[in-house]
Amino acid sequence: MNQKIIFFDIDGTLHDSELGVTELTKQAIKELLKNGHIPVICTGRARIMVPDYLMEMGFSGIVAGAGTFVEYQGNVIHNKVMGPKEGDEIIATLKECGIRYILEGPENIYIEAEDTSEEYQHIIEFSKRYTKGGLKAISNGNYIINKLTCFPNADSRLDLVAGRLGDKFHMIHHIDGNFEMTPKGYDKSTGIQILLENLKLKKEDTYAFGDSTNDMEMLSYVQYGIAMGNSYPQVLEAAKYKTLSIREDGIYHGLKSFGLI
Repeated sequence: MNQKIIFFDIDGTLHDSELGVTELTKQAIKELLKNGHIPVICTGRARIMVPDYLMEMGFSGIVAGAGTFVEYQGNVIHNKVMGPKEGDEIIATLKECGIRYILEGPENIYIEAEDTSEEYQHIIEFSKRYTKGGLKAISNGNYIINKLTCFPNADSRLDLVAGRLGDKFHMIHHIDGNFEMTPKGYDKSTGIQILLENLKLKKEDTYAFGDSTNDMEMLSYVQYGIAMGNSYPQVLEAAKYKTLSIREDGIYHGLKSFGLI
């Protein structure tokens, strides 16, 4: 069997917020490795938020930060970062438009320390869980980031954000109203292309599993893009291939259906 490379989103695909990673999913990754294939994590999470226990399942590569960061066998291949020169402009616009945010870098997640509201503390709770001490307060001239995640409310000026920043940044909107911002030209498919070029692998040997709107470019770019059964409606509608939900071990059954395990 020719070697294939398979990309996996984390949240809602590999990892369930209540169940974690199912035993059958773990088995599927082991069988992929046994068959000589390459499993790679491809996530919107920053690198700092990819937990060790996932990597220890046998993933040799990571596309993180929604395509801005690429790592293989512990070596960083690509790291598209922004500093205060770009970030301060974004922050000023987001504040003016009434949008909360977190800044996501490869080594740290940056937050607004002065925002002690219950809403903001709830927002950063997810980051606290995974950053392993990498949560820092934003200070002028002291951050390096790959992307942002933004949290608008009913009064936020999304039109103004799009008008001012839309030519410089790619905005990925989620079904819950939140959105991610990456430098223009970067999404998960960008990171996949970079990794394929580095490993000299062919696009015809690529597969991917995802469930969210930030997976859509990935699923359409690879040869076989597979939507989880629990995917957002627009993802299910756009995907050519589908599998069962995460709680029904969709990864295992999807890999079986393609003869990869």
